[in-house]
Amino acid sequence: MKILVIGAGIIGTLYGARLSMRGHDVEILARGRRLGELSEHGVIIEDIVSGARDLAPARAVAAPSAEAYDLVAIAVRDRQIDSVLPVVEALAGRPDILFLVNCPLRVGDLVDRLGGERTFFGFSGAGGVHDGATVRYAAVSDQPTSFGPVRGADPARPAVLAGIFADAGFATAIVADMEAWLMCHAAFIVALCGALYRSGGRSAALAASPGNLSALARGTREGFAAVAALGFTPSPPKLRLAVRFLPDGIIAAILRRFFASELAEFAVDGHANAAPDDMADLAADCRIILDRAGAPAPVLRSLCDEVERFAAQAASSAALSSAETSPAG
Repeated sequence: MKILVIGAGIIGTLYGARLSMRGHDVEILARGRRLGELSEHGVIIEDIVSGARDLAPARAVAAPSAEAYDLVAIAVRDRQIDSVLPVVEALAGRPDILFLVNCPLRVGDLVDRLGGERTFFGFSGAGGVHDGATVRYAAVSDQPTSFGPVRGADPARPAVLAGIFADAGFATAIVADMEAWLMCHAAFIVALCGALYRSGGRSAALAASPGNLSALARGTREGFAAVAALGFTPSPPKLRLAVRFLPDGIIAAILRRFFASELAEFAVDGHANAAPDDMADLAADCRIILDRAGAPAPVLRSLCDEVERFAAQAASSAALSSAETSPAG
């Protein structure tokens, strides 16, 4: 397949690299410093668990090819989607479009704009950090790369996409309703980050805080209840059943084990602390979901507050640092 990956961050680089290593013709659309890094050093990924380091045959490009693509995978932030849609719409032919983006409230608009027969949604099952030009990553076994239909669409096509990614070495899963999955995931991530930020941004500290672990469990439960109130079946099923039937204490014990691990320190702390504006965007989405559902959700709303407070503090600190390092006028 000829594949264009839009977005050269951690997810775009990793997925583009692995797909190209499986024999697909992959171009990664990049800009600015990242384009320079990839052009000079190549597309390099390193698995932190195995230590395997690969120079992938994927190519960084500043603009899409004039040739038609079979698949366009979009791996940008939710707030960047509008800026890349004109690029997608200008491509030759009508390639399939896969959004690997945490965009729970954009699904309907994107399907209407681009066409339900070729617009698909998924979510990555990996996390990582930039180390110069290299992306160091870890695949999260408990969260496979997930695909699924939306708005009652045929599940056959998402299953085909899942097969392509599975063939490239990713653990994959098919869910019944990807829109519901994205909303539930937003609630879970906001609850997680709110509890993490209350713990100083450190997974180890969260693991040692029964109160914050309990807030994470209760906030997730409130979010899933709101999604159900909107007429969706919360997803994934494993987490839905845990949230519905397990008491907070057992959920907290499960979470404690994960957050005490080195994997959590790498996969959770890095992104949560480096991209608080992304988390604030998700918190805003969560508030909309809760308001639409008419859900009080006091715990999840308080965790939204925590996320927004942390993001505001980070923005203030960044502005102050920039002012201090700017040359005098």
